[in-house]
Amino acid sequence: MINPRVSLLKKSTTLKITALTKKLLKEGKDVVNFAAGEPDFDTPEFIKTAAKEAIDRGFTKYTPSTGIQELKEAVAAKLQEENNLIYSKDNIIITTGAKYALFVALFGLLDFGDEVIIPSPYWVSYPEMVKLIGANTVFLPTLQTDNFKINPKELEKVITAKTKILILNYPNNPTGVTYSKQELFHIYEVVKDKGIFVVSDEIYEVLTYDNKKHVSFASLGGAKDFTITVNGFSKTFSMTGWRMGYLAAPSDIINEISKIIDHTTSCACSISQQAALAALRDKNWKDNVRAKFQERRDLLLSGLSGCDKLRALKPEGTFYMFCDVSRTGLSSFDFSTKLLERELVSCIPADAFGKEGFVRLSFSTDTQQISKGVKRIKRFINNG
Repeated sequence: MINPRVSLLKKSTTLKITALTKKLLKEGKDVVNFAAGEPDFDTPEFIKTAAKEAIDRGFTKYTPSTGIQELKEAVAAKLQEENNLIYSKDNIIITTGAKYALFVALFGLLDFGDEVIIPSPYWVSYPEMVKLIGANTVFLPTLQTDNFKINPKELEKVITAKTKILILNYPNNPTGVTYSKQELFHIYEVVKDKGIFVVSDEIYEVLTYDNKKHVSFASLGGAKDFTITVNGFSKTFSMTGWRMGYLAAPSDIINEISKIIDHTTSCACSISQQAALAALRDKNWKDNVRAKFQERRDLLLSGLSGCDKLRALKPEGTFYMFCDVSRTGLSSFDFSTKLLERELVSCIPADAFGKEGFVRLSFSTDTQQISKGVKRIKRFINNG
């Protein structure tokens, strides 16, 4: 009765643990939430005001399926100014969240039997999307000794005649690492002449620390001709519930995958599009939110630095810290479960990301909670 590809899908571990955490908090439990996949602060007031004004003037009907012209022009201007990518509005599709942009990109390019290379550790939804479409996933393990970054020589080894797509995600969820221009260029050199598309998920681009500059893969050489760049508003502007994303791609790809929007969502929410337009017009918010998250990262990293049985990887971006807990003798799942049960600290086991022996801590919470959580984690580890 059910499509067998749907039956093969796994429930999202991150969403399940986040839901349990929220349930405990609702019950009044003093939970330190290091599991969150969204910013803890509210959507900025200037964005909410734009949405209210849109409602008041009756901007509540269908829009063009690929998005309103003003927003697509603003996205194109943003890409040119911040990412060194020159696109017209006709190269942009506004989507119902960046997750849906990813799905549309994959669905538009893949056929049964095509192969998609996904570096591991990976965000949980990538392989499930590929599975749902009917293509095949080829995992490319990355090593802790390489800072969990793609080794170009290893990438070349897994490419076959069936390889259709390489998924890049940087700054990376769950590891928090990102790539320099030189590192990206080495990847570009491997894929440029092989007929492989790159789907570049850059949703965390603003949250890049220590004065590192985010470089879009599509800005390298001729990469724009075979790259779909995906981004959105959820993480930077705390607009997770507004479901606002976008993709930028060559015109021939846009013309085809826009048909998927026509016959699925019809268009992204009209009110959210006006809110996103207001977000792009602000020039100060991004620097403020980056500074706030870097302060939190530094606090969490320094707090865990003396913890011998837990080795934290310093995040170069995102609001996640990837931690090796193998020295505790516990599996990723057992560590996360027992930590929540005994100390009311919530985190995500990394087996969900394809990496056993690690957990992901989100520092998307205030400094007081971070300090409290560090104390509880140390107590949990010291008490065995």
